[in-house]
Amino acid sequence: MKKKISVSLAIAIAIIAMTVTFSVTMILAMQMFDKTVSDVNEKQVMYNKLAELDKTTRDNYYGTINDQTLYDMLSTGYIAGLGDKFSKYYTAKQVNEINDTASGKLMGIGADMVKDASGYFRVVKIYTGSPAESVGLTKDTIVTKLDDTDLKGLTLDAVKSMLKGESGTVLHITYLVNNEEQTVDLQRSVYETPSVEFELNNAVGYIKITTFTTDTAAKLDYAINSLKSQGAVALVFDVRNNTGGTLSAAAECIDLLCPAGTIVSGVYKNNETKVLYTSDESEVDLPMVVLTNGNTAFGAELFATSIRDFGKGKIVGTKTAGRGTVQKMYTMSDGSAVDLTVAVMVPGKSESFDGVGITPDYEKALTAEEEQAFYDFTVTSDPQIMRASEVAESLAKGNSGNGPVQPAATESPAPEASSSSQPAGESTSPAADSSSAPASSAPQNSSAAQD
Repeated sequence: MKKKISVSLAIAIAIIAMTVTFSVTMILAMQMFDKTVSDVNEKQVMYNKLAELDKTTRDNYYGTINDQTLYDMLSTGYIAGLGDKFSKYYTAKQVNEINDTASGKLMGIGADMVKDASGYFRVVKIYTGSPAESVGLTKDTIVTKLDDTDLKGLTLDAVKSMLKGESGTVLHITYLVNNEEQTVDLQRSVYETPSVEFELNNAVGYIKITTFTTDTAAKLDYAINSLKSQGAVALVFDVRNNTGGTLSAAAECIDLLCPAGTIVSGVYKNNETKVLYTSDESEVDLPMVVLTNGNTAFGAELFATSIRDFGKGKIVGTKTAGRGTVQKMYTMSDGSAVDLTVAVMVPGKSESFDGVGITPDYEKALTAEEEQAFYDFTVTSDPQIMRASEVAESLAKGNSGNGPVQPAATESPAPEASSSSQPAGESTSPAADSSSAPASSAPQNSSAAQD
C-alpha cells in the first residue's frame, strides 16, 4: 500500500530543502566574497606602493622622466618579478620586430658575427639581399668598431644591441683589410633569413633548419622533394643552435614527416592537459637522423624527440637544452605584449623534456679545437654532420635488410647543455602558441651576433 505524504509534511520538506540550498549558496557566496576582497586588498597594496613610489620620484628626482619609458620598464619589472626567465614583456616596437622575425624577416645589416680570438668580432655569415651584402662585406671580415665604439672586450649582447636599430638608420662600421682599417656606412633595413638550407651529401640529404617560422614547413617540403629527386636515400636534419621559433611551425614540420598521432600536449594550471597539435597519416618514407647540441631548444627539441618517438629515425650529437615550456603572447591595448609561460610541453609519445633535455642515441661532441673551427666547417668536414651522415647511411642499409646501425663504443660523451648563446629578453614567438627564443647560428659553447 502506498503511503500518501500530507500537505504539511511536503511543505516542511520543501522548507528544509530551501533552507539547506540557501545555506550552501550563502557559504559559497561568502567564500567568493572573501576571495574577492582578498584580491582587492592585495591589488590595493600594490597600487598604493606604486603610487607612493611615483609621487616620491616625481617630487624629488632631478632629471626628466619619460613616461612611456617608465611604463615600459615598470611592465618589464613586473614580469621579471615572476622569476620565470622565459616570460617577457615587449614594447610595441619589439612586438613588430618579433612578428617580422617569425615570418623569416629581421631588421639590421644582415651579418652574423662571433667573437674572434683577437677580441674583435668576425663575420661568419652574410645574408643574401642584406645591407651587408650590398656593400661588399664578406665572411671572415674582422669588425673592430661600430660607430665610434671599439668592440674589443665587449660582450656578444652588447654588440647585438649596437647592430640593431630602426629601418633607415645608418651604422658606421670599421673593419680590417690586410690589417688596415677600412670604413663603410650601412643603412639598416629588413632582410629575409632562410630557415631551411639543404644539399646532397653523397646519398644523404642534409637539411639545416635554423629556426621554425611560418613558412618553414613549405620550405622543408621543397627541400625534401628536391633531395629525393637527386637520389637521397636518407635525411639528416641539423637543428643545432635552433632555439625553437614558433611551436605551431615546429608542429607543422613534424606533421609533414611523421604518421598520424599526437605531436604535443600542454599541461596547464591546475594540471589541466590539452592536446595542442596532432599529425595526419601522411609521412616521409626515408630514414632520418636529427643532429642536436646544447643550444637545441623548445620547438627544436620537440622536433628531435618526435622523429625518434614516431619511429622515423635517430638523434645524433649532444644533449639538448631542456626548455620544454609553452609560451603565449598576450597583446596589450597600446600594442605592447607579454609572452607568458602558460604550460609545460609534453610530447605525444614520451615524457616532458623540460629541465631535463633530450639525450641522443649516438653521442658526438666537438673537441675544443673543433668548437673554435665551427664556422669554418663544411657539410663534408663537420665532425658531427659526418657522424650523423654515417648513422643515416647505416639506417638506410638497415632498411634494405643489412640490419640497423649500432652506437659506436668510442663515441665521446655529450657536454652539459649550454645556455650561453641565449640572449636574454628576446623571442621569436609572435603567435599565441609559440616557444620563445631567438634563432642562433652559434656552436654549442659560443654564440653569434645576428643583425
